[in-house]
Amino acid sequence: MPAIDNKYESRHESKTRILNAALQVIRSKGYSATRIEDICETAGLTKGSFFHHFSTKQELAIAVADYWSEVTSALFAAAPYHAPADPLERVLACVEFRKALLRGELPEFTCLVGTMTQEVYGTHPAIRDACEASISGHAGTLIPDIQAAIEKYGVDDDWTAESLALFTQAALQGAFILAKARNGVAPAIDAVDHLHRYIELLFKRNGDAMKLAEHKNLTEQPELVTWPEMHYVFVERIGPFMENAGAAWQQAHPLVPALLENNKITGYMALYKIGPKIYRAGFSLAAPPVKLPDGLRYEKFHGGKYVRFVLTGPYDNLPQASGRAWAVVGEKKIEVRDDFAIENYVNDPRVTPAEQLITHIMIPTL
Repeated sequence: MPAIDNKYESRHESKTRILNAALQVIRSKGYSATRIEDICETAGLTKGSFFHHFSTKQELAIAVADYWSEVTSALFAAAPYHAPADPLERVLACVEFRKALLRGELPEFTCLVGTMTQEVYGTHPAIRDACEASISGHAGTLIPDIQAAIEKYGVDDDWTAESLALFTQAALQGAFILAKARNGVAPAIDAVDHLHRYIELLFKRNGDAMKLAEHKNLTEQPELVTWPEMHYVFVERIGPFMENAGAAWQQAHPLVPALLENNKITGYMALYKIGPKIYRAGFSLAAPPVKLPDGLRYEKFHGGKYVRFVLTGPYDNLPQASGRAWAVVGEKKIEVRDDFAIENYVNDPRVTPAEQLITHIMIPTL
């Protein structure tokens, strides 16, 4: 899970470099084996720079636990699992989002604060407390949705929203330990799948018969399709989709007349990546662009295999429908490819009534 430098412009640049280096090194080596020299080498800074910001390695560890909380909180706050209207669907979509992050080498997806807690809980109480605040803080973000699901589905049992939120963290940290013990991601994926099933069972809802939300205008059976190579011009925004999608289209639409002077538009579509929060509003063209208007970028998009869902109705329904589509992919254990997802707008909104608009929601697969 990469650090997000551009959200911390007010922090001294060298301090941010040290914190990012500490995220990398501690997750690779562990806290005890990490030396200040290792962090300085990774950051490309001197020990003098280190001691300008931190008096001791323990002080750095406390600061990096807080920094980890900031970075991960920003990632989770912008994630698409908040979109569904049903609170239980949001909780389960969160679990699937966490599973989607299980990729790359072990240090890239395992948890910094979990790694440190296992080493220092009995020897460095200040670091332990900083790690606990991070773990419990993220669990706390799940409590409102779990409580809303308890109330909606009439759960009457001896557990609480807080206890289930903390259990999700326990299950995830255990998944990371299994991945380390077996030196691979597969056991962690299995553990997160079991967490998903356990939450379903708590709410007495069952497998294929489960309906997380009513999406009468969204197809629930994914269709495997191949998206062709295309010439794509776009406006790109990076950040929370709810804030940037509309802004990207507001910037892109006024450029259409100038684009059409020298080019033929063959489609309107958005491309997005969840992890890095990249959103592109753009147009496919019949050929490479000629005299591209200022404000548009060009890239040849290579396409590939996708699972497709079809939404009929207003674009306002897209966030909830996309959340449901990703949830179905998780339920059916469809492997997701690391590429742009696509929202393809099939008909022209300028002449099509909102209730008749058709959007293809396509998720990249292997």
